[in-house]
Amino acid sequence: MHKLSINTPQNVKFEYNLASLGSRIIAFAVDYFIIMCYAIMVYYTVSRLGLFSTNDPWLTAGVYMLILLPAFFYPFLMETFFNGQTIGKMIMRIKVVKIDGTRASVYQYFIRWVCSIVDIFLCAGALGISSIIATKHAQRIGDIAADTSVISTKQNMALQQTLFAEITQEYTVTFPQVMRLSDKDANTIKDIYKKGYERKDYNIILALSNKLVELLDVKPQMRPEEFIDVVIKDYYYTFRDR
Repeated sequence: MHKLSINTPQNVKFEYNLASLGSRIIAFAVDYFIIMCYAIMVYYTVSRLGLFSTNDPWLTAGVYMLILLPAFFYPFLMETFFNGQTIGKMIMRIKVVKIDGTRASVYQYFIRWVCSIVDIFLCAGALGISSIIATKHAQRIGDIAADTSVISTKQNMALQQTLFAEITQEYTVTFPQVMRLSDKDANTIKDIYKKGYERKDYNIILALSNKLVELLDVKPQMRPEEFIDVVIKDYYYTFRDR
């Protein structure tokens, strides 16, 4: 699986798995199945109720188009209000992000949506698929124009395999300063780290690491996520018999 590598201004490197072409196609199919179901429901509901019985076909068409506007804006609205995800993307566990891994702006979601007319609909998806395959960050034309990419939110391994791995009897405490922490502190650290890990949000992880450096008064020679992992393991090992 291709990865999106990012170096933050603090020289911290993060890697995101790019969404596969197959998962993006399935997400697209799910979304437009939902749109088609909505359109059909609107058509039959309005027809059966006879709310717009008129001899003017242009008026009828105009009314239908007005009711169908939510479906027309569906991709843009969903990505804007649900952090880069539509229902299809939620099911496939992928989402749209800026090329630096942070949350995209409303303007960027809008650009992606407008460009879908060209790279998806006008050429039956051929241009979009070709662009995803050919570009380094698996970007369709809309992504290139908006400076975005689509990443996978699936974890490569269970979180407990890294952060909550079993601590052996031979474990050596790296930061004895964890004595300053309480059980509440340790649980809060664990929860915040888990949130940042699942969201793939390096800003959360970096902020937590900086706060721990301040609280423990240490200068760790390791990456922020490794530092947090070690602090939690140190704490649980230190108080394992309590």
